[in-house]
Amino acid sequence: MVDTTVSVTRVLVPLDASDWSRQVLDPAVRIARASGCPMELVTVYDPVRGNWAQDLDELADGLPHDDIDVSVVGAGWPGDVIAGMAGEQRGTLLCMSALHRDELARLVLGSVSAHVLRAAEEPVLLVGPGHRAEDAPERYRRLVVCLDGSTRSESALTAARAWGRDFGLELELVHVADPTRSDVERERLHTRLTGVADELSGSTVPTTATLLTGDNPAEAIAELLGERPDALALTASHGRTGFTRLLLGGVTAELLTRSPCPVLVSPTSD
Repeated sequence: MVDTTVSVTRVLVPLDASDWSRQVLDPAVRIARASGCPMELVTVYDPVRGNWAQDLDELADGLPHDDIDVSVVGAGWPGDVIAGMAGEQRGTLLCMSALHRDELARLVLGSVSAHVLRAAEEPVLLVGPGHRAEDAPERYRRLVVCLDGSTRSESALTAARAWGRDFGLELELVHVADPTRSDVERERLHTRLTGVADELSGSTVPTTATLLTGDNPAEAIAELLGERPDALALTASHGRTGFTRLLLGGVTAELLTRSPCPVLVSPTSD
């Protein structure tokens, strides 16, 4: 299992020339301030396509955080550069925007984002097209942990415990049950989920359990997040595969297109 227990020691935000890449700045600043750690803005110089952020110093000066560094890397493929920088320091939280959609309105990660997620050894914060910056809280107070009953849930729970501890977040464990399940089966699921919540609460991390019902888990979770304006969401990746819906999983990929709040993606081993 990937070790996701290290506290956040640095917030790293890669930017390019697009406006959408800056959508992650607001939550990144809030997390950096809450953790009391430095934040670093990075861009990779691209003279051919001109796709690099050219005003990072001015941008950094306008952000409400006192400890921000700026890095302009003069050469290299951005995917390798960003993954390398993220791996230089344990506890680095990589924050990225993921706003691309295909013709079916599904999330499509660019090659850089997909590469960085494959290489990640610690959770990555992603902001999707459903993010509502105007509803962002002064500080995050809740972490909605999306569980699907698979072994990947262990990775999500490990990361959730660390974030709850370090940021003083209340954890809410969420599972979406298929509506075809019987009442008895749903009661068993709820009992199991509540048992895990009680175990986490016993480790000084306040935790509740919520069992939803629906045939579209991403939609059900996004609706719940709409009622939790002070929340972050957390889910687990599906390993190191390259395609978006395999790397993230179909539910996580769809959740990112719908979620009004940022989503932490905890890496899992293959």
